[in-house]
Amino acid sequence: MADNNSFSPCARLHLPHRSTPTLTARRPECTDLKGPRVLFNSHIDTVPPYIPARVETALDGDLVIWGRGACDTKGILAAQLTALQHLVDGGCSDAGLLYVVSEETDHSGMLASNDLGLDPDFLVVGEPTGSKMMRLQKGMLKMRLECKGVACHSGYPQLGKSAIDPLVAVLQRLNDTKWPASEELGATTLNIGLVNGGQAANALAEHAEATLMFRLTDEPEVVLAIVKSILEGTDVTMQIITQNSPVKLAVLPGFETDVAAYNTDIAYFNFTGKALLYGPGSIHHAHSRTEKILGSEITAAIDAYTKIAAIALGSATTVPVSM
Repeated sequence: MADNNSFSPCARLHLPHRSTPTLTARRPECTDLKGPRVLFNSHIDTVPPYIPARVETALDGDLVIWGRGACDTKGILAAQLTALQHLVDGGCSDAGLLYVVSEETDHSGMLASNDLGLDPDFLVVGEPTGSKMMRLQKGMLKMRLECKGVACHSGYPQLGKSAIDPLVAVLQRLNDTKWPASEELGATTLNIGLVNGGQAANALAEHAEATLMFRLTDEPEVVLAIVKSILEGTDVTMQIITQNSPVKLAVLPGFETDVAAYNTDIAYFNFTGKALLYGPGSIHHAHSRTEKILGSEITAAIDAYTKIAAIALGSATTVPVSM
């Protein structure tokens, strides 16, 4: 059984009408309907495939934690939870957490969390930022392109219509297109992440589709207009999965800043406070076979998250910790 200073007694698993679970926690003393003033947030889902965890000791004695989710975002969760416990031990009752799923897919977890009515002064979002505080993040446009054909024997292609050929032609045009750019966010980038189609090598494909993601430096409508012009006159149709504009983020004094070329859940959380984006680990290792995080990075993040909460709550005190 947890003691009085544990977060456990006030943790809640929330199952909103969308049937997307979210995990929230606050101290019992925090009775404001808006929730705690400082809300630590991250996502507990990961991208595939599963890569087993392993721990090694580097030549300098540091721990190296490998595996899917090591930096995106299991190591971050460990740092946030430990920081929160240290804050509670120091008498803080106005910090809590919100953990969601589906950040890597459609942001439905964060969207569902809006049912909770939380409105923190600061939302502290954990992503692998290289231990820097992000001042901007790119926007995102995720879409599915689809083409329907007429199946027939591939020996007599004149009797059917391939769904793959028009889709491939469109994808090539999209790859060859020069997309918008900005001085601070850099270039808009396109990733053709998934391509599926056909039913057999000896038959014309009756269906083909591709899932695309743009990392945006401008409003989604700018890229959408270009995509629609490319699709005009083709048999390829478009379905928008999710979209959001670039986000300007708050920063605190004493932290090195940078710009994130990726997207987060921030744009999907309805609140009136400020969003901070910070976390240990490098995004360069995320989503890869070499995903990792260092033990020293997690230790430093515990102190950093504690400092962030102290600044946000108007206190100059921090709780030093060691691993």
